[in-house]
Amino acid sequence: MAALIRDRDWASTPLGPIEVWPQSLRTAVSICLGSRHPIVLWWGPERWMFYNDAYRPMLGATKHPQFLGASGQACWEEIWDVIGPMMDQVLETGEPTWSEDLFLLMLRYGYLEETYFTFSYSPIRDESGQPVGIFNACTETTARVLSERRMKALREMTIEARSAEEAAQRCADVLADNARDVPFGLVYLLNRAGNRLDLAGRAGLEPGTVAGPACVPMVEFDAATWPLMEVIRSGQPILLIDLAQRFDSLPSAPWGEAPQQAMLVPIARPGSSVPAGVLVLAISPRRIFDDAYRRFFELIANHVAAAVSNARAYEEQRERAEKLAELDRAKTVFFNNVSHEFRTPLTLILSPVADALGDPTKTLQGEALASVHRNALRLLRLVNSLLDFSRIEAGRLTSSFEPTDLSMLTAGLASSFQSLVESVGLKLVVDCAHLPEPIYVDRSQWEKIVLNLISNAFKFTFAGEIVVRLQVTDIDAILTVTDTGTGIPADEMPRIFERFHRIEGARGRSFEGTGIGLALVQELVRQHGGVIHARSVLGKGSTFTVSVPRGAAHLPVDQITAGDHLTFNTVATSDLLEATNWIGEPPSEDAAAPATSPAQAGSGRTDRARLLVADDNADMRDYLVRLLSPRWEVEAVVDGVEALSSALRQPPDLVLSDVMMPRMDGVSLLRALRDDLRTSTVPVVLLSARAGEEAIVAGLETGADDYLVKPFSARELIGRVGTHLELARVRRAATETARVLAETRAALLQDIERKNEELEAFSYSVSHDLRGPLRAIDGFSKILLDEYAPELPADAQDCLRHVCDATRRMGEIINDLLSLSRVSNVELADDAVDMTQLAKKVVSNLRRHDPQRVVDVNIAEGMTTRGDSRLLEIALENLIGNAWKFTSKRDRARIEIGVERQGVESAFFIRDNGAGFDMADAQKLFAPFQRLHSEAQFQGTGIGLTTVHRVISRHRGRIWATGAIDEGATIRFTLASNQPVTTGEHAATMGAHHGAFVT
Repeated sequence: MAALIRDRDWASTPLGPIEVWPQSLRTAVSICLGSRHPIVLWWGPERWMFYNDAYRPMLGATKHPQFLGASGQACWEEIWDVIGPMMDQVLETGEPTWSEDLFLLMLRYGYLEETYFTFSYSPIRDESGQPVGIFNACTETTARVLSERRMKALREMTIEARSAEEAAQRCADVLADNARDVPFGLVYLLNRAGNRLDLAGRAGLEPGTVAGPACVPMVEFDAATWPLMEVIRSGQPILLIDLAQRFDSLPSAPWGEAPQQAMLVPIARPGSSVPAGVLVLAISPRRIFDDAYRRFFELIANHVAAAVSNARAYEEQRERAEKLAELDRAKTVFFNNVSHEFRTPLTLILSPVADALGDPTKTLQGEALASVHRNALRLLRLVNSLLDFSRIEAGRLTSSFEPTDLSMLTAGLASSFQSLVESVGLKLVVDCAHLPEPIYVDRSQWEKIVLNLISNAFKFTFAGEIVVRLQVTDIDAILTVTDTGTGIPADEMPRIFERFHRIEGARGRSFEGTGIGLALVQELVRQHGGVIHARSVLGKGSTFTVSVPRGAAHLPVDQITAGDHLTFNTVATSDLLEATNWIGEPPSEDAAAPATSPAQAGSGRTDRARLLVADDNADMRDYLVRLLSPRWEVEAVVDGVEALSSALRQPPDLVLSDVMMPRMDGVSLLRALRDDLRTSTVPVVLLSARAGEEAIVAGLETGADDYLVKPFSARELIGRVGTHLELARVRRAATETARVLAETRAALLQDIERKNEELEAFSYSVSHDLRGPLRAIDGFSKILLDEYAPELPADAQDCLRHVCDATRRMGEIINDLLSLSRVSNVELADDAVDMTQLAKKVVSNLRRHDPQRVVDVNIAEGMTTRGDSRLLEIALENLIGNAWKFTSKRDRARIEIGVERQGVESAFFIRDNGAGFDMADAQKLFAPFQRLHSEAQFQGTGIGLTTVHRVISRHRGRIWATGAIDEGATIRFTLASNQPVTTGEHAATMGAHHGAFVT
């Protein structure tokens, strides 16, 4: 590059000859050319480019050497919208930038290429110090970024699955997250018979399309689409470079351009030359398919093969044990889930019947009779569904496949929902085109498939439309049911066809259901030799696709019958009745029940308790309103969300809620009520279909006041509701009493605190005012003694001495009172305090004022803490002064000051061998004006230890004393602001004595 720059005729360029270039440019170019790191310079407003040999490969095959010294924007036009503003910022601010692994689409080899770069932009300043160019040191990190991304995908494909299909789909899910390398992918697995490839996993491509058929029979003529059979037979991968000619439409995500190439890789089967399936992997249009790319695809195939193989090995090894375990699990799950579905209608049958039996006329009529009939039909439908599923599980379901005008049958079944769907503001679109030939189906089973899918769509769709579409391909009849409903969470999609599985917290028109609907549909579709797939976007809707093969070759010969393909029944009575009940509209016009009780709606009475009832079953809501409204005002809502809104708007006296409801269940409602102060004390009674001691205990542990198991009697429900209302009234009265007592106590404490403050203020004022007269008395008395003593008789001199002593004692009391007041009112500081130095200072002052005393004082070194040094000095003055005073009658007085462990904390201590005290009087030590010795024994004001106590309390510490008469005393204290530390040799271990704690 240096030679190329030297040989270039720069005089013909806007830059001019090199000799006229600014010194800053020549210096920068020299540094650039001399570096072995890739560097490019951008100079002037036009961003003229200069680069070195290390940078040249980054220009690819189309940008060198013509852009040397040319406009950078012309060279990198495809990425200028990214890097141009970054350069402008550097030149405007003079501040460098740093970008790491920045994604750029570069046109270097005739196509837009996915690349990644780590680089910096640094300003190049001219002789005046102004930024005029940019120094760009860069490194292409494309290989590393792609390698890390691909390795991450491969690591995530190390999965454990319970079935080959699950393993395939989970591997496809990983590919879907890595769409930049694999824009779309298909995983086809050979069925057990080896005559068909089934689509077991997909990423980025919809099933049932020409490019993604749900199943592919093993036939010769597949060259026009995917040559899957050729891969199975040869066991070798195939590279396709003509996708545009094979398929009319392919997904363009994520690059905005459909892939043109794909690789078909066999999925190896351990111990067999026949592959387990075929992996179809699209090649990114933004990368060349090089050796690294090919190895990545081979590794993907190996991981898919391992996942599928492990899953099948797991299935084979555990099949017998799993059958027994599955039987036990299925029974447990069945009884847990189906109990709610049976107990609710049983409650609505048994309770009205029991009421009728208790009535003298023993008659059941009106809405009660209609409710019993509806719920009996519902029980019958539940039992029939369970029997169908049981027959399928046992392999005893008999099918009768007849040639059927599937378009007419499907359209008729779907149209029966027309008025119901439109009544809630939805749109039902039925698009069942005429089929060229009858399709062999079991008509009763097809009816269950269609009605179950439409009922599900209606149950979970609140706005928009439901589309039922039937179309045909060369090999399949395809039914799709699409809705704009609430959708299914992505993590729930693999389990939606599991028997008894229900999605927790799903928003629907009802929470009712056994959890076998979609499982039953899947089994019925399999009876027809077909497959069912689902796709969903949470919050946007779902699509269920059923593919049934055309013809009869795939069906058992003994189950095929020749019937009239135009004669069948399309009335969906029981399913329509069930769906109608979800929107709270009884099937008859005269059977509607109010959502609130008559008393609440029109009587205007406010002396009755107000109940809030939440249940998603319309019949159960109506029954509870009819049962409870004669005694209380009742409001009924359809789920926990509406119940919470109503309760917060107008708190009820009691909440009666079903446990299993859509949007917000009873337990979540209970927690929300308890978390809000407005409703935290409202009694909550839960209704549940789960019986047994464990269920009841679990319900009460959630915080419910009561737990009632369905079916329940009317008398039991009324009795429990009445009891909890009375208990709530008693609790409210007790709460009000406690509130009044608390307010009274707070007022008394406030009054006491105010009086204490007034007393302290008075003490301070009085003490301050007395100091002036005392100084005069003391001063004149000393003058009389000093100047007129010879003229005074002896008894007069004694009287003056007594006056001086009394004045001194009075001054000490006043000083102590002023000190106590200052301790209580001064603002507390937070300083590092050297307690060792403070103690030495206090002892030094005591020795200076009392030089005749000989006291052995031992002070530990290195004692430090945090606190107010002024107040802590006052505390030590009083504590050490007391020890000094109470050891005055000892021949060999000893005082020790240090730190010792007290349990988990450290405490300062002052220990002496003085007069000591009786532990029975320990509590009096820190009270004001309390003295344990007479004035004749030891002088004092009785305020010193009170002052110490206040200092320690203000530091959030505690203080206590231990001692014995004539054996000395020890006073200990802690400071909460910091644990004291000592490095001295006198730091003691935990004290052996235990005294009264004063905090």
